Parts: sequence; structure tokens; C-alpha cells
Amino acid sequence: MNKTYYVCKYTPVELLKALGGECEILNDMPEGFDLAEQIAHPNICGFGKSVLEAVLAGNVKELVLVNCCDTIRSVYDILEDSGKLDFLYMVDMLHCDVSCSRERTVIQLKELAAAYGEYKGTTFNKEAFLKAFQPSERCSEYHLAVVGARMGEQLFEMTEDS
Repeated sequence: MNKTYYVCKYTPVELLKALGGECEILNDMPEGFDLAEQIAHPNICGFGKSVLEAVLAGNVKELVLVNCCDTIRSVYDILEDSGKLDFLYMVDMLHCDVSCSRERTVIQLKELAAAYGEYKGTTFNKEAFLKAFQPSERCSEYHLAVVGARMGEQLFEMTEDS
């Protein structure tokens, strides 16, 4: 079974888990950007290139992105054209808390659920959805919260040891 990768802390992983997904943050640090630089503009940042590199190397087959910056938008466009993924989806970031933004977000989450459920051949599982919200064992004691989604295992271990 393929893992569904994501890069942004705003990715609705609970929804993906409720539809049978096994989610993992894409936090690869490649040795170089040889593959990414063949198809991406040289001005795309190293983070965007690392996402491209992981997909182009064949390490990622399912990816859900959140449109939080121009780089991610470019990465999505490049990956959509590449045809290298079995599942690729982009969710727009909620930028304000007014009713039209909330309504737009609801529509997008429903569209993601429909597309992902169809891809996986599953339906929404409320029990799995609620279970996905349970705090992880990692946070059962005092901990240092790191804002952002790119806290890999090395950084976590470093902060835990401090």
C-alpha cells in the first residue's frame, strides 16, 4: 500500500486517514537536485526542488499539497504535467475567516474526500476520522512546539535531547 505524502501542516490528514490513507510528511533531504533541475525553473527554492526530487526519483506515488506559496503552486503544476504520481491533489489555503472562505474550504475538502475516496476505493470512516485526532504518544509530556511541518526526525531528536 502506498503512503500518501504531504508537506504542509495544514494538510487535512485526518480526512485522508478516514478514507484509508496512510499519511507521512515528505521531509526528504536529497543529496542534490539533478532530476528536479531538469524540469523545474532554476529559481524554485530548495524545498520545492526536494519535493520534485522525491517524486521524480520514484519515492512518492501519492501527494496532497496545500497551496501556501508560489513554490508549491509551481511544484504542483510541474508534477501534474509529469504524470509521475498515481494521486496528486492541491488544496487552497484558507487565508481569512470570513464565510465565503469557510464555504470555499468546505467545498474543497468535500472535493478532496470524493477524489481520494474514489482513488482508494473507500468511503469515509467516522471512527478512523475521530481516532486520527488523538494526541500522539510523542506529545504526552512537556514538549517544544515547532511551528511548521518540516520538523524531521533529526530535528525532533535534537530538541528532545536538549
